[in-house]
Amino acid sequence: MDLDELLTAQGGVVTREQALTAGVSGRQLRPGERRLVRVRRGVYADATLLGLADEGAATALQVAAARLASAVDLIAAGETAALVHGLPVLGPRPARLHLAERRPARPQHHGASTTLRPDEVITVRGVPVTDLARTAADVARHRGFLSGVVIADAVLARGVSRDVLETALVGRDRWPGARAAVQAIAFADGRSESALESVGRVGFAQAGLPPPELQVVLCDEDGPFARVDQYWKEYRTVAEADGALKYRTPADLFEEKRREDRMRDLGEEVVRYTWEEALRRPQLLAARMRRAFMRSARRHAA
Repeated sequence: MDLDELLTAQGGVVTREQALTAGVSGRQLRPGERRLVRVRRGVYADATLLGLADEGAATALQVAAARLASAVDLIAAGETAALVHGLPVLGPRPARLHLAERRPARPQHHGASTTLRPDEVITVRGVPVTDLARTAADVARHRGFLSGVVIADAVLARGVSRDVLETALVGRDRWPGARAAVQAIAFADGRSESALESVGRVGFAQAGLPPPELQVVLCDEDGPFARVDQYWKEYRTVAEADGALKYRTPADLFEEKRREDRMRDLGEEVVRYTWEEALRRPQLLAARMRRAFMRSARRHAA
């Protein structure tokens, strides 16, 4: 088998011995060479593939490398599985891969701490990973309520039912972090369309604000013109998660301003919030929302 065939068969990675046997010289495995890149001790990845990889694909390459270097059958779990799935993971990335051995009866763990059922393992990007429900449950257990809501929202949005999410915790209520996972799954709502919306919603709830309606369509005399992230009908107030402001073009910003003007013409208060506010200053964001509620109440009482 030549090098390209090996790389294709093994998810884009080869061992040093395999590369040498396939005709790659020792010099070509040195740092700075363009064909192969060392991704862990004794394992190399296709440099082109790695260079083009997004975070999920790059994580899958790392998992493939770990599997190739291991004598046991490893499965991506927890935050590592979440990244391979392309699910949102808050905060810093794990310092090491979260992997578990495929031995449900007596598992030996490599960064994960849970027994896997056979039906909880699927293949994504060419590597075995925990399925969406089990991945969400594990991330919620490991990282707590906020991260759990973020990932559970995303999994529900992909069509996994709440019942299936809850099943991932059946019989596991004594596991560390299980209570946070149960609470996160109960709070989750698949209508949230971004991690920032999920974080904002948690902050609003923890500050004692009433729950907003999600993805509400607003209409004026010309018909529907906006689907807003979060809406409090009682207070005629809109909250918009503004996570990508710096990436917008001038045309995008102009259109957003026109959209917002139409909301205000209807008598709506509009509050835009960022990652900085939602994640690091949630109480100040909640205070902004309360002021918006008060302004709306005064205006509509007049």
